[in-house]
Amino acid sequence: MIRRKTLRRWNNALHRDIGYLCVGMTLIYAISGIVLNHFKAGDFQHPDYSKSFTNLTVPLPKNGNVDQQYVFSVLDRVDSRGNYKSHVPGEGYVQIFLKNGSLYIDTRSGEAQLEKKTTRYIIKEFNLLHYNNLKKFYTWFSDIYAAGLIILAITGLFVIRGKNGIIGRGAWLTAIGILLPALFLILM
Repeated sequence: MIRRKTLRRWNNALHRDIGYLCVGMTLIYAISGIVLNHFKAGDFQHPDYSKSFTNLTVPLPKNGNVDQQYVFSVLDRVDSRGNYKSHVPGEGYVQIFLKNGSLYIDTRSGEAQLEKKTTRYIIKEFNLLHYNNLKKFYTWFSDIYAAGLIILAITGLFVIRGKNGIIGRGAWLTAIGILLPALFLILM
């Protein structure tokens, strides 16, 4: 028969080692989770990049003709010719799509707005992992990580003994930790 002391030692060792293994992914999920929560709340325009806008005035197209030559002449003025992807002319406007944003021009007034996107490196990669956009092997990796978190939660219940452990204060804190998400589900 296995003694209690041996079980406790194995529990604590398992908790410690799985905790070390899970720390990297836990930080990635926590940081990207905070960013994604605030993106959904409208604090960010997009979680993976920031946008900046510049208002400018550009020359009007000759004879009202919005062609490739006109588009490139405007892009030369804003130093964005190398970022050109495509353009869509419309009645009284042209939208020019760039690799890192876009340029909207009112072809009647010459008023324009340049939108530039700047990638939020690291956050973008964390979100890629958080959303599991990698698929394949990463799905298995994240499943193993989730199983590690389950083991971590269960073994964590038994690390401390006595009045601060699971039969004392720990029981109350565990109950609160279960009730809070349940309350959000019920109330929302």
